[in-house]
Amino acid sequence: METKFKDIINQYPFFCDILETLDEAVYFCDVNGRLLYINKVAERLDGYANEELYGRTVGEAYGLDGRTSPMLLALTTEKPVVDKAFRYIVNGREVYQICNARPVFFEGEKVGAYTIQKDVTQLMEVIEQNIILQKKFFLPNEDDLEGSRQDMGSLNRLIGEHPFFKECKDMAIKSARSDSPVLLTGETGSGKELFARCIHQNSKQKDGPFLAINCAAIPETLLESILFGTSKGIYTGAVERKGLFEEAEGGTLFLDEINSMPLFSQSKLLRALEEKEIQHLGSKQRIKINARIISSSNVFPEDAIRKKQIREDLFYRLAVVNIMIPNLASRKSDILLLTNHYIKLYNESFQKHILGLDEEVLRFFMNFIWPGNVRQLKHCLEAAMNLVTDEDLKIKIKHLPAYLLSGNNVTTGGYIQKMPIENNHHPNYSEPLKNGVFSTIFQKEKEEIIEALMENKGNVSKTAKQLGMHRQSLMYRIKKYNIT
Repeated sequence: METKFKDIINQYPFFCDILETLDEAVYFCDVNGRLLYINKVAERLDGYANEELYGRTVGEAYGLDGRTSPMLLALTTEKPVVDKAFRYIVNGREVYQICNARPVFFEGEKVGAYTIQKDVTQLMEVIEQNIILQKKFFLPNEDDLEGSRQDMGSLNRLIGEHPFFKECKDMAIKSARSDSPVLLTGETGSGKELFARCIHQNSKQKDGPFLAINCAAIPETLLESILFGTSKGIYTGAVERKGLFEEAEGGTLFLDEINSMPLFSQSKLLRALEEKEIQHLGSKQRIKINARIISSSNVFPEDAIRKKQIREDLFYRLAVVNIMIPNLASRKSDILLLTNHYIKLYNESFQKHILGLDEEVLRFFMNFIWPGNVRQLKHCLEAAMNLVTDEDLKIKIKHLPAYLLSGNNVTTGGYIQKMPIENNHHPNYSEPLKNGVFSTIFQKEKEEIIEALMENKGNVSKTAKQLGMHRQSLMYRIKKYNIT
């Protein structure tokens, strides 16, 4: 085998040069599991030199065997191992990676195996630290944080008098009295997590932790280990790790953007909710769980089910109470209430004395579509409060972020934000999305995605690589733009 491997390298000398340009770690072994090559990324990751590992078995170098090493698994089964998340200990350091392994055949004979591995150790550390911070913030008996916790979950933070919004608030108050799962549906920025926190803080679970995870932000290969935890027996030197279900024991687990969770993981989630038990990855031991589940979706349930983004049976389990939060454009009568609330907050933090909005700004706000909803309004006001001076009594057009005005014909104190002209028609305040900067950016991105998908015959992985983004990010945009 060793001779054949050298023959391959000699025959294709550019092969290793290509491997050295990759951002991922690459490993090769022979049919006996002896390491023959690792690239520079693998050297930096593991603290080994290629020459140091040459001829050593995977077990000797990493303490892995045919069950715990994806490369050895591919070698023995002669089948690919795809997007496998696994951990190992190397030079006293725990490493977490996502890998793809395959057997290698040369002239019809199996000569070894290889694996390409992406290091996600730092990502996992960030997620774990985030969980620790969330628990610290929401666990009881934290006197220094109690005031902040109460404020974060105060129903007074659900600001709005529009009938649709008041109905949502009333449903949130009622649902806080039970343990039933709640599904919050609404556009990005409409306040889904705020509703979740308020339900938790006014429920009997309020003395337990409130833990939130964005299902769209976590690679699907890591999501299950984060939710369900991992067994210490899954590899040599591993430690038992609790998942979010256990960490949220006695409290609330908020699954944000549940419609972005892979369907296979959704089936495991459904089983856990039905049986109120979970299993650590790599373990057969069943663990009882007692955490209330609140989830959210930025896609309407009917559409999410039709597009197979949410399993229908899981939807019925999660949406015992379904609160559909209106977007800001549907409750413009609340804009002034929200504006006054945020100006008051920023007056305190910036030590200013702004009284409100100039009339022109108020008209602009009332006619703007607000694609980013309440979150966009809040950030817009924060930006304006950074620019107002002690001489200003109100926020004026000139204080608003430039991007907000680029599609609208408004004078901004000395200069005019230019706008595109189509068919000699000047867009007005009521058409910001049609002709504004958001429309231009979103439409261009959508067109590029569609074009790349067509070039790659619908292959999402190839399209993501071509566009220079993660597959999960591309899937999110495909759903966002309703690309079918």
